Amino acid sequence: MTATLRLAGVGAAPGIAIAPAWRYEEGGSAAAADGVAAAGRPAAPDPAGSVRAAAETAARELEALADRVRATGRDEEAGIFDGQALLAISPTLVDDAVERVEMGAPPPDAVAAAADAAAEVLAALDDELLAARAADVRDVGARIARILRGEELRLPAASAIAVADDLPPSVTAEIPAGLLRGIVLQGGSRTAHAVILARSLGIPAIVGTSGILAALDAAGRAAGGGDVDLAVDGDTGEVVLAPDAAERAAFAARDAALARRRARAAAARGRPGATADGQRVLLVANIGTPDDAPRALEAGAEGVGLFRTEFLFMQRQAPPTEDEQVAAYRRVFEAFGPERPVVVRLADIGGDKGIPYLRLPAEANPFLGVRAIRLAYGDPELLRTQLRAIWRAGGLAGVVPHVMAPMVATLDDVALLESLRDDARAAVVAAGQPCADAMVTGIMVEVPAAAFLAPELARRVAFFSIGTNDLTQYVMAADRGNATLGHLQDALHPAVLRAVAGVVAGADAAGIPVAVCGELAGDPAGALVLVGLGVDELSADAGSLDEVRVALAAVSGEELAELARGALAAPDAAAVRAAAGVLLARAAAGPEEAGPAA
Repeated sequence: MTATLRLAGVGAAPGIAIAPAWRYEEGGSAAAADGVAAAGRPAAPDPAGSVRAAAETAARELEALADRVRATGRDEEAGIFDGQALLAISPTLVDDAVERVEMGAPPPDAVAAAADAAAEVLAALDDELLAARAADVRDVGARIARILRGEELRLPAASAIAVADDLPPSVTAEIPAGLLRGIVLQGGSRTAHAVILARSLGIPAIVGTSGILAALDAAGRAAGGGDVDLAVDGDTGEVVLAPDAAERAAFAARDAALARRRARAAAARGRPGATADGQRVLLVANIGTPDDAPRALEAGAEGVGLFRTEFLFMQRQAPPTEDEQVAAYRRVFEAFGPERPVVVRLADIGGDKGIPYLRLPAEANPFLGVRAIRLAYGDPELLRTQLRAIWRAGGLAGVVPHVMAPMVATLDDVALLESLRDDARAAVVAAGQPCADAMVTGIMVEVPAAAFLAPELARRVAFFSIGTNDLTQYVMAADRGNATLGHLQDALHPAVLRAVAGVVAGADAAGIPVAVCGELAGDPAGALVLVGLGVDELSADAGSLDEVRVALAAVSGEELAELARGALAAPDAAAVRAAAGVLLARAAAGPEEAGPAA
């Protein structure tokens, strides 16, 4: 008999599920019946040609997968596979694979190696969204390699919870509708495309579940090779192997409570963000590409607080043209219209985000290196071109764009930003091109120097947006990528909150608003504390907005101010979370169960 075992991961998509585990392993494919290329797949007379032909076949398969997903009304998720189809035939991947073939590598191995090399560059980035795209590159490479080997993907035949180190997004989408009950990943991230797909399907996903693969293997052996059931909670990150009757009953009760929470959240989705006593809080979305806009709007986002533009600059041999950028920005501006602000973050590249065409020297500590606004001191044209594109896109869409620069540390950085902005507008006007009437200019506060200089900086810009991820890293001197320092990476640590309070005080004195666009804004506990500190706007992943909206609506502004006062005096982040948890418990219970506010 298999003993019950409990593991802890990181909740990435909400939901409860109990079902047999299905383990996905790379290479889990079945050979084609004839042992060679599957029917309809192209053959080529030479190895290099076979790579190019297989890449084209992969692109067609991914386009067909995108069409199937789009037919279910999930346009954003379909965009994932549109992007993968383009990646499959990209020169960066295909040419590298062909070069490896010409050096003697077997075609499937050459493709896998080329994909791994490209994925490693992305995986090393200090940006969770971009790092998560490494899974897409490996997914595409695995598909091309399968085509070259004449193999078919082996999928579950019955309802199951997928377990993997990192589940490729195309595998997630290929599993027949209704069979995929949940996803548990030993690695992965909350921004992985497999997780985004899980959210769109309404199934739970858990990432970072250390030891799940070994535990599942051991449980399978104990069960004599039979199926092992899992119970998973995508909110808490709990995974139970071989749940007994008591565990099953407990998870069923959670499922019922989740259904009630979802019903309340859905009912509140059309409402603006506000506390119980009417204190307004703008709830906006973080997006990584124009394809993310529909999901943000569906989630009730009141705008975009962080439009990451790095996707335009990565995985290419030359910078994007001005016209390419205009098209991308215009799509987002038009999606949200003139009433919902869109804040475009200027490209946060350089440093840890290696861009070949920038030809930057290697740095011993790229997190403290030449990146973002600092690039413009040596070569201003990259950001000046981006600003021209934003001016033009705003003019074409009939909106006033909001722009912010990351990694600002000094007043000189602000002066450089203003100069680039004004030069860009003058060039657009001189060329007779459409141009926005104005540009609302702000800065990200993620460097401690900017937090200390908040009163002076606030007199020069129109808004602040606090990046709590990097601010926490720098305040606590704890590398975000170092798992052993996890206890120092919680943005609710009082040291970080005191920095946030100082930024709010400086902004208030100058009469400008303060947003938070870091991960803390999408954490309901963090949202309560931030609003209590005086933050005006919360920008988070669209999937987080419902929970934040419901949490805020259950408490008053004075309760949040009291929570914030206690948080600033707390000894550590755990104490802050415990205090916020008291208020969150009332929000989770709902008005019919919670009773009147104290």
